Amino acid sequence: MKKNILIFILPLLLCSCGDKLQENAGRMEFVSLSDIKVDDDFWLPYFYIHKDVTLPICISWAESHIDSSLVSKAVEGIGYSLQFEKDPELSAQRASLITSLKSQSGIHQPSPDSCDVSASVSRIFSDARYLKMTGDGKYADDLEQTMLNRVLPCVSLKGDRFFSYSPTSSEGGYQRQSIEDNPAAAMELFRALPSVGNYVYGTSKDALWVNLYMGGDAGMKVAGEDIVVHQSTSYPWDGDVVLQLELKRPVKTDIRLRIPSWCKDYTLTVNDSAIEKAIMNAGYVVLTRKWRDGDKIELILDMPVEVVDSGLLGEIEAGKRILKRGPLVYCIEEADNPESFDTLFLSDGLEYRLDKLPKKEWWGHELMRISAQLSESRSLILIPYFAWGNRAPGKMAVFIPYHAD
Repeated sequence: MKKNILIFILPLLLCSCGDKLQENAGRMEFVSLSDIKVDDDFWLPYFYIHKDVTLPICISWAESHIDSSLVSKAVEGIGYSLQFEKDPELSAQRASLITSLKSQSGIHQPSPDSCDVSASVSRIFSDARYLKMTGDGKYADDLEQTMLNRVLPCVSLKGDRFFSYSPTSSEGGYQRQSIEDNPAAAMELFRALPSVGNYVYGTSKDALWVNLYMGGDAGMKVAGEDIVVHQSTSYPWDGDVVLQLELKRPVKTDIRLRIPSWCKDYTLTVNDSAIEKAIMNAGYVVLTRKWRDGDKIELILDMPVEVVDSGLLGEIEAGKRILKRGPLVYCIEEADNPESFDTLFLSDGLEYRLDKLPKKEWWGHELMRISAQLSESRSLILIPYFAWGNRAPGKMAVFIPYHAD
């Protein structure tokens, strides 16, 4: 019995001690999405689709069911949406659901369907906690790649249908489901997607942390001074990031920019002057100086197309490879490769071309396609893995046969 009690309380004691140590070292606090005006071609469509499509679906389901565990996730998702955009009517609906939860007194009707996506969502929240505690960029790396390559694939680009999990291959029979058929996955995705805006920036006693790259304006207080950061980027489609600072008074502080683990080379300038010997600490490049109004930081992350023998989605299949670019994994779909799908291949000698696809064809989302010429008569076309399964049913594969040069 004593052993069981010890097993239960030891993790709590360790977390408590870890929190205290980090507090003494200068704990990072995230800048809330409510303090950020998002203007980002990649994430903004997700936030609006979440608000206009997914949110009404999830609220309607929650109001007519008594599964307290899922309704509580709907309440959490509404909270994130309110951070993105204030809405008195939505606040009232959230309050009504909270009242309903209290009246249920723990009533729970478990969903008959399993929901593997919950593990990925839990991983995101766990990564966020450890990032906040430690300031180690590896947790921001994992959070970003889990969100892009494990969570986003589980919701349709229209925001109305959901996977419990996203496989790495399909023969065309596996399709996303409605919330009525898959409420557990819908509620997990509903609370996870808008949360990403809360992890973009962090602050500590003497540092401003840029954890994720997302276009927009953010206001925060660092070293006792108010700072507004204007971020411009097309990430994850390219690695160019520009930060413009707005300050009332000069302030001496660190600005820490995450260098993702996938990035093998980068360039960095401050006010158009190259930084040749930047200090790296726990996955962040550290810039220490007295910052003034109008200062500009430009970070360019090298983002080549790569054929890798192990991926972000698990162990490699024998004789196959994954194609990735930056934080994104790509896949082949039969919709783009209707002929001889099963004989497509990757090789290190292929020359890859990048093309942006029209938003109107992808429900308002901007996508970048990768293509290569296999022979005079055959081509290979890949799309981001998170976007698969949004067109006509057909085959899909992440792991692709590899031909050595």
